[in-house]
Amino acid sequence: MPIVYKSGLKSLDVDYIEAEISRALPVGYREFLCKMNGFYLTAPDYAQIPLSAVDEGVISFDRFFGLLPEEECNDVISFNKEFIEELNFLDEAVAIGEDGGGNPYVMVGHRGEKGVYYWDRTHLHESDLNNDFDIPEQNDCGNLFFVSGGFVEFYNLIIKSVGGVPNFIEDI
Repeated sequence: MPIVYKSGLKSLDVDYIEAEISRALPVGYREFLCKMNGFYLTAPDYAQIPLSAVDEGVISFDRFFGLLPEEECNDVISFNKEFIEELNFLDEAVAIGEDGGGNPYVMVGHRGEKGVYYWDRTHLHESDLNNDFDIPEQNDCGNLFFVSGGFVEFYNLIIKSVGGVPNFIEDI
């Protein structure tokens, strides 16, 4: 599966992101941004991640955000400034990617130490069948489901979920 990415950032660019969103990023995510300034999946444009806590047993992954101010829907700063306040009851939440349908992936805790969660912001997984969320919504923001213990583990899960050997393509 092709994975399209932008050239990595400089450490000063990542510092700028942290200053703009008023959050410290975990080392693994910082290193990712310095290697790849976000990425998105193509052909198909999503991967299925197993998550037994939701009704269908899988969730989708579409992209990791980067510093892309000309592409607001892919820009880590724009996305966090617009939506992360909905999770102000959580310690230092940072949206790092999305499923392609408006449901972000969020690192929670000081420097993301508590893990990566799937934020069901659009209430896609609200049925009574099997939605065993880990963090209940407040003020109708949507429940959060634990996906992994940290960014590197989450990244590896994505790469495993694309099937086969991913084909990384730099978008110039």
